Formats: sequence, structure tokens, C-alpha cells
Amino acid sequence: MSRDAPQVRESRWHDRWARFVRGVKRIVTVVSLICIAVLVGLLTQRATDMPVQHIAIAGDMRHIEPASLEAIIKPHVADGFLLADLRSIRQQLEGLSWVHAASVRREWPDTIKVTITEQQPIARWGDAAYINQQGLIFEGDMMPRYAELPMLWSEHRKPSFLIEHFKLFQTLLLPYGLAISGLTQDKLGQVQAELTDGTQVQFGDRDFAQRVRRFAALLDSEVDRKSIARIDFRYERGAAILRRASDFRVTAIVRKQGGQ
Repeated sequence: MSRDAPQVRESRWHDRWARFVRGVKRIVTVVSLICIAVLVGLLTQRATDMPVQHIAIAGDMRHIEPASLEAIIKPHVADGFLLADLRSIRQQLEGLSWVHAASVRREWPDTIKVTITEQQPIARWGDAAYINQQGLIFEGDMMPRYAELPMLWSEHRKPSFLIEHFKLFQTLLLPYGLAISGLTQDKLGQVQAELTDGTQVQFGDRDFAQRVRRFAALLDSEVDRKSIARIDFRYERGAAILRRASDFRVTAIVRKQGGQ
């Protein structure tokens, strides 16, 4: 017998053992994957069946009742914690008039957390809406607490246009202790303001900044502004003034006073 025969038998034995070990490893791997899949399925099924136990609502809310928010949220969480449609909840909440933004998320193991940011009105838009801090119109019930807000309105529904005009005019009025109570634009684009003292100012449809400067020149003159009921700046060089005593006259504003 060849001296190499024991080595050949030993080599064959090692090959068979290696094949056996590889086979066992494959079986263990397959069984492990099956067990993991079953376990994940069971956990997923259990998690899917988990009910929502709590709805937590946060935010500084002065116009919205939590009960109205819960009425929107509850139908969307009836199918369980994982199946709750958070996007639909957020979209419906943001459809409410006084909701500026809504954040909705899951908090393990059984809570839906909702955070509400309310609209902050800076002006009234006509008689049935408001303008928020972003210059956007939103509808909301007219409330006594906002009766003192300035009222803006445009037939062209462009709040940004009037907001810029409002800022410019209001900045000019502050040193004189005056403020704007209303600023409107009609279908022809003509802008009219009403001051908190009741004075009406007609600016027309163009050259707003120039006519504002003419108004400043009038305030700096010796005219008794307390007697003025209405001022019309739709003139080339002057202003038509209607006094509260109802005597109507035209006051010229010369260039050295800042007029145009």
C-alpha cells in the first residue's frame, strides 16, 4: 500500500466534514431567517393592533377649542397606532380657520402628539377675514378684541400691496401722534386712508409715495389739522381740503415745503 493512502483518506474526511459544516450552516441560516420573519410578523401584527390610548394637544390656543381638534383626529386613529393617517390629520387641522400650522407625530407606545400654531392677525381684511404676520388672508370670526386692528381691503385682493402702503404711511404718521384705522383700494386702484381721528385721505391710483410726502408737508405747515375732515391729493400740486365746518377749499403745497 502506498504511503500516501492515509493522507488521501484524511483529506477526503476533511472534505466531507467541511461539506457537512457548510450544510449545517445553511440550514441554521435558513431557520434563523424564518424565525426572524415570523417574529417580525408577529411584532408587526401586534404593533398594528395597538390602539391609540392618548391624544396630546399642545400649543397656545386662544381661538380653538381642543374638543374640535379631537373630533377631527379620532376618526383617523381608530385603526390603531401604526395605521393612523398623520398626513390627513395635519391637512384637516390646517384647514381650520384659526390654525396657521399643525405638527402631528407618534409617541411610543400609544400617543398621538399634536402641536398647534394659531394664526396671529395683524390687520382686518374687510369685514370677514384677517391678515396674518406673513401677509396672508385667513377667514375667522370677527371678535371684539380685534376691533381696534386697522382694516385693509382691496377690490383686487392683493394684501401685500396695501401692507407696503400701510407701513410707509404709518411710519410717516408716528411722529405726529396719528395712526391709520383703515386703508382701502377700489376697483380703479385708487387708495384711500382713514385715520384714527376720523380724517379721510384720498391718494388716488398712482404716485403714492410722493403724495404721502405731500401729506407730511401739510402736517408740517401751520394748517389746523384738527379741523380737517377729508384731504384729496389727486391734484398735480395741491390738495383739496374739506374742513369739519364744511367750508371746502383748496390748499396749495409749495415745493419748498416738500411737495411735488
